Amino acid sequence: MKRNVLLLVAILLTISCKNEQKSNQTSDSAATETIAVEADIYRGPVTIHLDDKLVPLYDTLRMGEMIESVQYIPLESSENALIDASWIRKVGDIYCVVSGFPNSIMKLFDTNGKYIRDAFLVGRARYEIAVPPTYTVNVPGREVIANSVLTDKYVFFNLDSMNYRMVHNEDYTIRRFFPLGKGHYAAMPKNNRAILGATIDEVYDSLPHIMFYDSLFNVTGTVGEGAKPYRNLETTTYPYLRTSALESGDGIIYRYVNSDTVFTVDADEKMVPAIILDIPNKLKPTMKQSETDPLSRKEQMIYVNQFQLSRDYVFIDYYNGGKLHSGIWSRETGQLFFLNTFPYGTNPILVSVEGHSVQLNVNYLNRRDNVIITPVGASFLSGRVEDAIDDDNSIIMEITLRFGR
Repeated sequence: MKRNVLLLVAILLTISCKNEQKSNQTSDSAATETIAVEADIYRGPVTIHLDDKLVPLYDTLRMGEMIESVQYIPLESSENALIDASWIRKVGDIYCVVSGFPNSIMKLFDTNGKYIRDAFLVGRARYEIAVPPTYTVNVPGREVIANSVLTDKYVFFNLDSMNYRMVHNEDYTIRRFFPLGKGHYAAMPKNNRAILGATIDEVYDSLPHIMFYDSLFNVTGTVGEGAKPYRNLETTTYPYLRTSALESGDGIIYRYVNSDTVFTVDADEKMVPAIILDIPNKLKPTMKQSETDPLSRKEQMIYVNQFQLSRDYVFIDYYNGGKLHSGIWSRETGQLFFLNTFPYGTNPILVSVEGHSVQLNVNYLNRRDNVIITPVGASFLSGRVEDAIDDDNSIIMEITLRFGR
């Protein structure tokens, strides 16, 4: 098994090097994109070791150690601007701020935190959306897309022209799609047997890993074969193994349910290995254990929850010993810099700036820079940010990590 994985990685590395050369030669064709993005520095896959006895250099991110700079942007607190901020995407000079469920709305702010407008209206008209929607932010294309749950209607909003367009696609079983740049998108096929039903083996011998779409959501291709259907039943106890794809600027990070390899996928529609997980066999759950083990047994294993990449770092959170562990490793060497534990969160980290500490959830990174952008409740920064009071809108923290660690 290990020999096969290493062989696969070697083959993919050869292919990816050729693709990288091709990408450099054809970079002028990216003129259709609005925002120029810095090229991702490809270093080859980095091996990240996970066990139950990891010892980091730091348990808190501090200025002068891993943090280069911190910027605070208080969001305007007028009546129209108020939002229970859950996550943020920055598109050049605009912050797209989204609230959590059940409402899930998006408001736009400028780089000074001044409210611009709501991105979408709720309703049944042509360019209106139903609640709750899911959002995709196409950073290079300066466009945001809303899709109402269980509908085939996709509404696009251009951040420059402020105009809308709409696409109907009958294949609304796409769970979540991600921008790849150049007007293309990627999504995972639904490969959960519990969702697709008992006849899945009659329909699919195996599934592709990733499906690709054009700007009208027509399927343009696939990559990877052999993604076998698996089960995550309602009776399955959390945590459990699952296939995951996460956006990362103009590309995605992908891992198949029980694979040791994490890939990046860009507009060239190639799977390039980025992370090799090294987990001792005694701590690595099988699919059967994932589906049937009780919580007491699962707590003795390592269940990886989420991966993210910045320019110089690998962020991974995983479940072990009844707690959520969040770590930051060097993307160059695999060295563990930061590790902390929290009972909840998404890549939760503890940040201390001039003695003021706050827990942050890192739910999005662009692997082409080292910037963490996240909302923080005004009450947590009272006394730190001038004039901040408890009832104010959230405050955006932009944390830039040091380069070249």
